[in-house]
Amino acid sequence: MRKLNSQFITTFVSEAGLNGQNGTYYGFVEMDRYYCMAVAEGYDRDGGLESAKLAVDTVIEAFVQKPGMTAGRIRACLKKAHRCLKEHSVRVRLKAGILLLVSDYTRLRYGVCGNVMLYAFRNAGVFHQSATHTVYQAMADQKKLSGEDAGPKEETRNLYHYLGGSGGVTVSGKARLEDGDMVLVATEGFWNRINRVEVLDAYESIRSVEEFLGDLQELYLRGSTEDIPCCCLAAVEIKKAYKENTALKKKLWLWSLVILLILAVGGTILAFYLRAKRRRQEEIRSTAAVYEDTGDRYIGNLNSLLAKQEYEKAAEESKKLDKNEERLERERLLSEKINISVMTDSAGKSYEARDYARARDEYKSAMELAEKYEELVPYVNAIGQRMKLVSTGLEIDNYMESAALKEAAGDMETAGILYKRAEAMLRIVDDAERLKEVQLALLRVKEEADQEAKDERAKARDEVIIDADKAAALDAILAGDFDTALAQYTKIRDAYIAMEDNEKAEETTQIILSLQKQAREIEQLAAGAIDEGKSAAMDALVAGDAEKALGLYEEMLKTYLEMGDEAGAQEARAMIDSLKEQIEAAQETDMEDPAQETKKAQPESDGQEAGPAAGPGGPDSPSSPGGKNRWEGIEGDGQLLFDKCLDEALRATARQDYEAAMKAYREIENLYNRYGISDTTVKTEVMIERLRKLMEEGKTDG
Repeated sequence: MRKLNSQFITTFVSEAGLNGQNGTYYGFVEMDRYYCMAVAEGYDRDGGLESAKLAVDTVIEAFVQKPGMTAGRIRACLKKAHRCLKEHSVRVRLKAGILLLVSDYTRLRYGVCGNVMLYAFRNAGVFHQSATHTVYQAMADQKKLSGEDAGPKEETRNLYHYLGGSGGVTVSGKARLEDGDMVLVATEGFWNRINRVEVLDAYESIRSVEEFLGDLQELYLRGSTEDIPCCCLAAVEIKKAYKENTALKKKLWLWSLVILLILAVGGTILAFYLRAKRRRQEEIRSTAAVYEDTGDRYIGNLNSLLAKQEYEKAAEESKKLDKNEERLERERLLSEKINISVMTDSAGKSYEARDYARARDEYKSAMELAEKYEELVPYVNAIGQRMKLVSTGLEIDNYMESAALKEAAGDMETAGILYKRAEAMLRIVDDAERLKEVQLALLRVKEEADQEAKDERAKARDEVIIDADKAAALDAILAGDFDTALAQYTKIRDAYIAMEDNEKAEETTQIILSLQKQAREIEQLAAGAIDEGKSAAMDALVAGDAEKALGLYEEMLKTYLEMGDEAGAQEARAMIDSLKEQIEAAQETDMEDPAQETKKAQPESDGQEAGPAAGPGGPDSPSSPGGKNRWEGIEGDGQLLFDKCLDEALRATARQDYEAAMKAYREIENLYNRYGISDTTVKTEVMIERLRKLMEEGKTDG
């Protein structure tokens, strides 16, 4: 659109110079919105054509790829050409100066690097002339300031900046174009030989751009022909510039100004609002930070309730902040700290309730959360100390539980040791209430231990007494004194009942029952023996054998005495006295006949040997209460074996194991025979026979 509504005529002239090498290059491109022209001069020793061409082609290509009139865009195109020359400097160093002209058909702007110059003409005058990067330009600027003429011409090729070298770029401002304007771009070979006045003279008589360039070419070639350098002249005649809609533009500017004013006012208000809001946000952050810091101090001292209150205040303040990442992060942080305070409070309650396992787990969870925050390091240290107390509490619990179990099991010594360990640890944790509890437990264990020791001593003393009573009972049994034996076993049973040894008390009761039964059986046997003795005594009396009758009655007397039958004993004594009188009377009668006396004496002597005194129930019988001791003639291990067999016989009889009882009595009988006192076996045989009858009766009843 812009190109169609404007008219730009481009013409150029290029001279090789006397050496025949043209180091200049020119190129332009017309686009719909932009016009671009570049003129370059190469400085390398091979004429510079390659450098100039490479620079122009690179600049125009870069502009076409991304057109624009901004200073940055022009500078970027020239910098790209600079880099391209450096990249291609392989055999020789490529150097060039360049001027890039850009226009949007309404304004123009250029960028220069080196000593290529631009003249802008309007109304028979130059309204703009570019500056070069030469020593000449620097000296000329200084002389203009001092009011002198331009600098020396020999410094026009002494450059500060050029492509392939330092690459410094100067970009001009925008200049508006009008119809009839002309732009001339000339290399150093031209403007070094032709001054500005001569160029203006040629421009005044201009009829066309071709004529203008022709006149300039004549001026360039005039005079000496010995040292004419190469040059390039490129002219752009603006017959018609693109006219922008100024009314619309003014309206746009006006509206833009109004909008800018509104935006400025709104921006100012917004700035004040944002500033006030930012100040308010900072105040909120400061207040929340104060609450949070206070909560951190409280939680560091394990004051979880106050810490929770401060954290909740900080969370309420943080809700007044704008919803953004900062607020979300603060809410998450404060939520975790509130959670830490809650867990700390719960752990503290568990610790006070002595639920150490739960307190340990809660303290551990709180510590894991707190370790992420540097400001909670004091809290982590405090929790570490509290965890040690919790571990101590767990050990105390273990000691107390173990001690209670040992105490219940009756192991007072071990229980006391465990209670003492718990006491030592409680002094470390400073738990006065529980320390008192442990001390009371120690007193209780000590009292129970003392009581047990006392009971053990009493039990040992009772055991000694019981053993003595058992020995006395065994002596009474062997002596046939069942009443004394029963009295002793009754005493033993009472002692076992007092000792709460029910098993042995029951066993002793069975022995008592067995002895009572044996006593009854012996009484029955004695009664039978008395009846038989009476019958035999009557038979002896009938046969006239008073001596035999006397012996039988004496035996019956002993039996009565053993039975405790005083009436029977009195009757037997009366009979004995009567028989003795008869025998004495008979002996007196027989004294008259010595032969008869001698005859009677022998039977009397024989009768004494076979009489009752020498019999099983005689006074010398070991089983007689008034006879010899039951173990007379039995010494050492024989006594122990005899006592063991007799005790086993009594116990077996008590539990109605008649076979074992008979076996034990057989052992006793063998002992009697072994030690040569076989005359005491009669009573043993009676016991065995009676046990056999009892066993047969038991089988019959079964």
